[in-house]
Amino acid sequence: MFPNYEFVRHLKSELEKDNGSVFRYANHENTVLNQILTQLEAASVEDVKDRSALMDFIKTITHGANHRGERDMIDLLELVKKYYYHPLMGGSNSLKVVLPAVLDSSDYIQNKYSNPIYGKNSEIKSLNFEDGWVWIKKDADGNIISPYKSLPPLFENIDDDQIDDFMMRSDIQDGGAAMTAYAKMQFTQIPDIKRELIAKALLKYCELDTLAMVLLWEFWKNIVNM
Repeated sequence: MFPNYEFVRHLKSELEKDNGSVFRYANHENTVLNQILTQLEAASVEDVKDRSALMDFIKTITHGANHRGERDMIDLLELVKKYYYHPLMGGSNSLKVVLPAVLDSSDYIQNKYSNPIYGKNSEIKSLNFEDGWVWIKKDADGNIISPYKSLPPLFENIDDDQIDDFMMRSDIQDGGAAMTAYAKMQFTQIPDIKRELIAKALLKYCELDTLAMVLLWEFWKNIVNM
């Protein structure tokens, strides 16, 4: 199925619940939403009955050649480039690198997320992680382990013999692996059980990407309010 318009409908439904700021990291979200806007402009009302409403919504949270929305998404990457550096980042501004640096720097974040407050029925609700999930974990030397490295295996509960024929890493801790997994779901014939496991792993990866932005915002907010 063609997912773009349904995706925008769900995004619109979620973001219409308040008038708060909308964050992104880098230009990808703005670019993709503008691509969908172009698709909607070419679509007919007969094919997409809520075409105008979807177009108006996209314009409120994006910017382009002819528009800049009143809730134009705030790019946390630009704030990192201008205002934040940590030696653990090693010159990289990737969210996968910035997050461990933030965790290492913040007693506030460490104290909050070392507790089992995250999960489906926990204090902080999750759609994809079980109750009592703890994000702050340390190695034998006392160093904080990147949350991306603590994601469950992509092929959890599947023995090695069943995945030997599947050409992919067994975890999904970086964007390249995530894109590979998504492409395999789209363009290859794989058993339903493998497809379901990939989908679950991708959802966890995407949820962590969202949480990473929340943690970065919480870190800065805590510093500003100190």
